[in-house]
Amino acid sequence: MSIKSKKSKIHSNECRICSVPAEYSYFGVISCHACKMFFKRNAITGQTAFVCDFGGQCEININTRHVCSSCRLAKCFKCGMTIDKLQTSRQTKPKGSISVKKQIQDQLVMVRLSDDISTSKTTLFSKRFS
Repeated sequence: MSIKSKKSKIHSNECRICSVPAEYSYFGVISCHACKMFFKRNAITGQTAFVCDFGGQCEININTRHVCSSCRLAKCFKCGMTIDKLQTSRQTKPKGSISVKKQIQDQLVMVRLSDDISTSKTTLFSKRFS
């Protein structure tokens, strides 16, 4: 392997936003976990929430990525991260909750059992007094 190919391989494994080592593509761009999570948290709401205090010219790297959220998010979009690859949070049920359908099924079973018990009692009493 030549030195040139080693350098290109090393370069291809850098986060496109902050230049730290990265192995995977998130939201369409090779990025580190920190930038992935930053984009995930801020991509939809952060576009209008952040304002750069330095005219939108901040350098984003491992040491400065926490300084300006506006420029970091802008760089995410400039590098090609897209919100269409962002999954909305899934609707999760709280632990221990039972679906309405399951509750109805359980109630029907209880009603049927109650009816069966009433019928059995009636039959038992009618046989006893006959």
